Amino acid sequence: MKSISLLIAPLLFVIIAPVVALADGLPKTITSSPCRTAPEIDGRIGDEEWKDAKAIEFELPMLKVIAKVTAPRVCRLRVMNSANGLYVALSIPDETVNKSLAPLDFDLALLAFCRGKELAAGDDRKAVGPGIFIDKHVTTPGKDADDKKQDGRAVMVHDQGTYSIEWAMPLDSGDVEDLRVKPGDAVRFNLAYFDAFQADLKETQIGTAYPGGLDRAGEWGTLQLAANVEHDGGVAFQGPVWVRKLFESFRSVPANRLRLIETTRMPSTRQPVIKALVEFTYRDPRGKETIGKGKLFFPETLQEPATSRPLFFGAGYELDDASAAGHVERGFVVATPRALEANPLVRTINPDAALLHIVRSLPFVDDARVVIAGGSAGGYATLLLAAETFPLSGAAPDVPPVNWGYNAAYFLQKERGQKQRTDAPKTPVFDVIIPIVKQGLGVYGDDTSGETYFRNSPLAHLETITCPVSVYWTTADMLVPIDQVGPKWVRPFDAKKFPAEFTFDPTKLTTSPAGRMRVVEVLKETDYELFELSEETVKQRLAQTQSSKQPAELPFSADKRWSITILDEGAPEPQVGHTKYPVPWSQRKFIDKALATKIAAEQLTSAKLERLMGRYAGQEWLPSGGLTHLDDPESERSDVLRGLKTYVAVSPDHARMFADLYAKLPASRRVLPAEIVAKFGLGK
Repeated sequence: MKSISLLIAPLLFVIIAPVVALADGLPKTITSSPCRTAPEIDGRIGDEEWKDAKAIEFELPMLKVIAKVTAPRVCRLRVMNSANGLYVALSIPDETVNKSLAPLDFDLALLAFCRGKELAAGDDRKAVGPGIFIDKHVTTPGKDADDKKQDGRAVMVHDQGTYSIEWAMPLDSGDVEDLRVKPGDAVRFNLAYFDAFQADLKETQIGTAYPGGLDRAGEWGTLQLAANVEHDGGVAFQGPVWVRKLFESFRSVPANRLRLIETTRMPSTRQPVIKALVEFTYRDPRGKETIGKGKLFFPETLQEPATSRPLFFGAGYELDDASAAGHVERGFVVATPRALEANPLVRTINPDAALLHIVRSLPFVDDARVVIAGGSAGGYATLLLAAETFPLSGAAPDVPPVNWGYNAAYFLQKERGQKQRTDAPKTPVFDVIIPIVKQGLGVYGDDTSGETYFRNSPLAHLETITCPVSVYWTTADMLVPIDQVGPKWVRPFDAKKFPAEFTFDPTKLTTSPAGRMRVVEVLKETDYELFELSEETVKQRLAQTQSSKQPAELPFSADKRWSITILDEGAPEPQVGHTKYPVPWSQRKFIDKALATKIAAEQLTSAKLERLMGRYAGQEWLPSGGLTHLDDPESERSDVLRGLKTYVAVSPDHARMFADLYAKLPASRRVLPAEIVAKFGLGK
C-alpha cells in the first residue's frame, strides 16, 4: 500500500533534522566545472567522460537513527555544467543494496536546491534509488511533492561495495517546479543519503553534506555554476533515433494515444535495455480526460525483425528500473505507470487500464502472453485489472487489499471515535497510510460500508478473474489485515501494544454484510489450492535467502485457478508493515509456468463474456456510484475485439467455446457487429 515516493515524503524532513555536522573536506562553496561534453547517465562514472569536473573527496557523516551513532564515509563528488545542463556524480561506500518497497527497505540519494535564502515553493530536488528516479519540488517548508513533469535523469549502480550515482538535469526546463537557473548563477544546495530507509528506521542511516537537513536552507552550502560555457547538444537527455521513429509509427487505436517523452539506454549485465518515458490519455474517476505517465522497457534488439514478446505489466505502483530491466533480460517487454501522485486505491485503476490497453496493442507485444503483477495497493490494482482483461496468462498480486470498504474503515477507526490518549502506544506504519485513505473519501464517499466501496473491491469481481492467480497474505500484516481473507488465520494480538479500542474485527468496523465479506467466503473451494507456511518455515526461508542471496519462490498449484499462500507470522504488531519477516518472496516460477501454458478454453466464462460485452457497449458496471471506470469507447472496443481474436485463434475448441457462450447471451448482450461475428467463424 505504499510507493517509495509517497511514503518517504512525510518522513524525510523529520528524521534528517538531527544531522547537523558539516561533511569533512567539503568546501562551503562548490564551484561547478565547465562541461564540454555531456556524460552518459548510466551510473558508471568514467574518468574520461567526467574529466572536465574536479573530484572533491570528503567524509559524509552517517547517523544511525535509532542508535544515534555517527560514522563517516569517504565519498567523491564531481559537479560540472554546460549552458543547458547540470551534471553531478557521487561515489559513496555502501556494503549492501537495499531496494525493497514491500517491506520498505531502500537506499536513496537526493540533491536539494534553494534559489533564495530560504526554501520556497517550487525549489527543486532530485532523488534516485536503485532503479528509480523521482523529480520533486518543495510545496511548503517541511513538505514536498512529485513534479507533474519529471525532468532530468539519474542512475544509481552498485559495484564492489560502492554506489556510483549520476544525475543530469536541465538548467532551465521551463517547469516552475524545477531548478530554473542560468550559467554563472549561484544556488544553495544540499546532498542527502539514506542507507536502508525503513518505515521503522530500525537499520536506517542518514547523512547530509551540509547542516540544516532538507528544511533549513540557510545552513546549506552554495553551488556556483560555471559561466563561460556552451550548449552541449542535450545528448544526456536524448535517446536512440530508432526508438523515436518506432513510436511515431503507432497510429492505430489505442496505440496512437501514446507519446514518447524521453528514452535512456540502461546498463545491463546481459543485453542493452531501452527505457522509454511516455505519456498517454486516460479518463479519471469523474470522466475527465487526463494525462497519465508511464514507463516502457524493451531490449535494444527490438529494432531488429523479431517475433513478438510477452508483456510484464507492473500495476499500481511504479516498478523500479532495475527490476524492470531484469524482466527484459528474461524476454519481456515491461510497462508500468510512473509519477502518479495518488495511491492506486485513490486514483482507481483507470490509468493502469488505459496504459494496459495501449501497450497490449503494440506490434511487438504478444497479446496471448500477458502477466500482471503488483504488491499491496498494486496487488489490488492487479486483481481489478485481471477482472476486466482478456485473455491473460496470469496475475501475481502480493498482499493485496481485497475488501476496500473494510480496509478503509480499519484505517479510519482513529478518526471515527477511537479513544485517544497522549500516552497511547504508537502505530507508525498504520498512521502513514491514514492521509491516503482520507483522500479516498473524496472519491468513493464517506460511507465505507456502502456499495461503492465494495463494488470497487476485488472481492466484488472474483467471478470475472478467470486467469491463473498466485497470491499471498500474512497473518501479521498491519496494512492489509488477514481478517478480509479468512477467520482461520486471525491471530489474537496484544492489546497493550495498541491504542485503546484498536480493532481488526470487521463486525466492529463495518455495518454491511459486504464490508465483512472474506475471500474464502466468495471463492469456491474447487477453484483454489491453499498453501499454509508456519512461522518456523517462514523463519527458515528468511535464513536461506540471507545465505543464498536469492529470493524464496512461492508455491503454486498445478491445476487450480487460484494459488493462495498464507504466511503465519504470528499476530500483528504496531511496527510491522506487510510482513514481520523480510523474506524476499518471488512469483517468478509461477509466471514462467503461466507463460509456458497456453490460454485455457475455460478462461472464457459466461460472466467474463458478459463483462466484455458490457465494455464493448460502453456500459459502466457501477452507474449508481457516479464514477467512471471505462476507457474511451473506441479503445474499449478495440481491446475487447483484440482479446477475443487472440482467444479464438488458440484452437478450434476455443472458437467453439466462444460460439457457444455468445449464442447463449441475452439478445441485449450480443452487441458485436455481424461482420465481426463472421470473422470469428460464428456465422450469423
